[in-house]
Amino acid sequence: MVDHKKGDVVLVSFPAQQVDGRLQTRRRPAVVVSNDHNNARLEEVWVVPLTSNSSRLDRDYGLAVAMDSPEGQAAGLRLDCVIDCRIIATIPKTSLVSKIGAFSLATVNRIDECIKRNIDQGDAE
Repeated sequence: MVDHKKGDVVLVSFPAQQVDGRLQTRRRPAVVVSNDHNNARLEEVWVVPLTSNSSRLDRDYGLAVAMDSPEGQAAGLRLDCVIDCRIIATIPKTSLVSKIGAFSLATVNRIDECIKRNIDQGDAE
């Protein structure tokens, strides 16, 4: 099994409920946000989804990445996207289909800050 690193952009088979009640999977891009120590020793990783839905962009909740930017190209993006830091999912490694790229340390640090803002905002209410 491949060890995934923090910042890797991966295709994930996310479960998706269909209208008729059947459970199917949909492949979606996500970025690994769990630390490398846990990624090497556990059977799951934490991921944050990427979406092409620009309405999800909010400075507090997400980060925009253009596919033609250096970071978008290194991440293997096919569309402009938003890193949706409101959602952190624990995914079994068996649901990771493939690695398509990786974000730089600078972008990973921005993702970490965005996640932290989301966690801290709940404490203020």
